[in-house]
Amino acid sequence: MNKDVIENFFKAYWKPGMYTVCTDKVPKEMMRSEINESGWFEWGLIKGNLTVKDYQKVEKDLNIQYPPSFIEWHRAYFFLDGDCSLVRLPESNPNELLHDLRSVDDLSASEQLIPMKIYPFADEGNDTGSLVFDAREPVESHEFPVRVYDHEYDGELEGLSNVIFSSFTKLLECITHFLELRAVKSDYKIIPDFFTIDPTGAGLAGRDYWNCWIEMLKAHENTS
Repeated sequence: MNKDVIENFFKAYWKPGMYTVCTDKVPKEMMRSEINESGWFEWGLIKGNLTVKDYQKVEKDLNIQYPPSFIEWHRAYFFLDGDCSLVRLPESNPNELLHDLRSVDDLSASEQLIPMKIYPFADEGNDTGSLVFDAREPVESHEFPVRVYDHEYDGELEGLSNVIFSSFTKLLECITHFLELRAVKSDYKIIPDFFTIDPTGAGLAGRDYWNCWIEMLKAHENTS
């Protein structure tokens, strides 16, 4: 993956003034403020130091495979939140190494999905279920397409959406664009740009999924 894609994402995502709840697992070097009366503090990014082998250990333990782009993105920094509104990406806490990645093994559907080469790695932003890498078909460099799995289907394939991003790289490009424009443009007006950024994923099989987001966000804005 082009390193600029990763750097652009974190520049768009992390801003001074981002807060999270303090726990005993929070490293002091990531704290940018004192803890307030509500138990929250401002946090900052720090450079990552995990190796590809660290991720390969998780892959072996869980019997999964990550796209190289996902590994390079996740190990670039330590960060304490990954909520990007449309998607909720796994955080990386140096005091709980790769905890969010390993926690997918606790999902009720994982026992059925992983043997079918459908690998949960993040959460969908509307609480539908997990974002998954679909590795059922071989693709170049293992850059698997991204789908949503609805956990109400409890491991049945009927819960699997169409492809919503053609790769993790395209997910980052689309979400970066979304985050960059939120301050000046309504969310539902930004999402159609995904169809151009990722024409073979979001702009093809993923159109119906993203059009549902557009209509939902438009209705919410009109009633708020």
